[in-house]
Amino acid sequence: MAICVSVRSATVKEAAAAVSVAQEKGADLVEVRFDLMSSPPTDLAPLKTAPLPKMATLRSKAHGGEWEGKDEDRLRLYRRAARAGFSLIDLEIDSPLLGFRDRDLKKVEVVVSHHDHEGTPPTSRIIEIMLLAGARGDLAKGAFKVNTVSELHRLVHASKLLSLTGKKFVLLGMGPLGPITRLRYRRLGSSMTYASLEPGKETAQGQVDIASLKKMENGIITGITGMPLGHSFSPSMHRAAFEAMGIAGTYLPFPAQREELPLLMELMRDLDIAGLNVTIPHKETVMEHLDRLDGNAEDVGAVNVIVNQKGRLIGKNTDVSALAQAFKAAGVDVRGKRSLIVGAGGAARACAAFLRRDGANIVVANRTRSRAEEVARRFSGEAVGLDDVKGMDFDVVVNCTPLGMKGFPSQLPIDPEVFHPGQVAMDVIYNPERTPFLTEAEARGCKIIPGREMLIYQAMDAFEAWTGQRPPYEILAEAVRKEQE
Repeated sequence: MAICVSVRSATVKEAAAAVSVAQEKGADLVEVRFDLMSSPPTDLAPLKTAPLPKMATLRSKAHGGEWEGKDEDRLRLYRRAARAGFSLIDLEIDSPLLGFRDRDLKKVEVVVSHHDHEGTPPTSRIIEIMLLAGARGDLAKGAFKVNTVSELHRLVHASKLLSLTGKKFVLLGMGPLGPITRLRYRRLGSSMTYASLEPGKETAQGQVDIASLKKMENGIITGITGMPLGHSFSPSMHRAAFEAMGIAGTYLPFPAQREELPLLMELMRDLDIAGLNVTIPHKETVMEHLDRLDGNAEDVGAVNVIVNQKGRLIGKNTDVSALAQAFKAAGVDVRGKRSLIVGAGGAARACAAFLRRDGANIVVANRTRSRAEEVARRFSGEAVGLDDVKGMDFDVVVNCTPLGMKGFPSQLPIDPEVFHPGQVAMDVIYNPERTPFLTEAEARGCKIIPGREMLIYQAMDAFEAWTGQRPPYEILAEAVRKEQE
């Protein structure tokens, strides 16, 4: 057993047709979800000659299915399934039918399953459930909704301990963080995983369609961590890059709290996650959990890309090179130019690193002057207060604050009198495409550089770090354009 396609069909004939399609797509086993039919069928003849091993499941409402009937009717259905050549049946861990083996049911193996649609319990409880399920049948199956990185870590830790028992089991996740447990089921030690026949025909949250699952058997898993992640365009860009370049890969969200970062780094190693983007608020705090930092990350004091090199986690900062590429593409040379950085966070430090490297004269302004002084000191620049910039003259102005970003106050981070014709203005914010900062700067005659340019170039650098191949600019730009529509 390896990949079991879970089939939801209205009739037995449709189910039989789905089994044939599942075989063509490479399934090793098919689960027929009889509870998802309008009523349990009495004639299973169309399934008798189906070309794959079959599992019969009549999941009750209490366990996440649709069956509300009596155990006597369920027993009759399973008997018919056994006579129709089904080799497995699924019974919940608390089913009164467990242990009942008449002449027909002696022919089949029993998968004893437990489903938790709320969350993932502590590791010790998972182990307890799985050992009990294994003792009551032929194969223990546990499916838990995985809501957080901590819950995913519990599931993976439990799989390690279960593997030591030498017994076969199936352990998988449902919900938002469930897909990776299905894509990496072999690393979890599971005997098999469940897949849908195609997208849109899932029988459980987090289920992956068989075509994607087969493609990803030796594929690359990448993703993003931060909190929150709903604003990010990175998933669209990287998925588009994988598809356009014909690379078997996917990109998944891993929303994490600060205290979950060490668990996520452990999961990167355990589940062979090739790399992660890191966004706010973890660009600095994640550094202590990595094995090594590249020069830019050390210089800036922030990481926005992690690369997994055979279990060693390397922190990189692609924001510096992305800014350089964005300015170059716009035909702007900053050498000798008086350049104002508004803000003093990670983006501001990346900008300062780029400007210093390319020979600009740096001025840093921030609401909290002491933070501006810290950045200025680090990158050989000058610190000023926000109120001081109005009377100063700059060739380049870069907004590195979140003001104007979707979800933040839609206001200017500096006095608009700073802008003047011939000046270059860049906003690192990419959502929305036109921020109040860029709108005002353009209206006053500035050449503007949207934040999406930095976003695209940093993504190109990250993708290349993970895969060794550089995606075309146009592919990522189109993905961003669609997000901004």
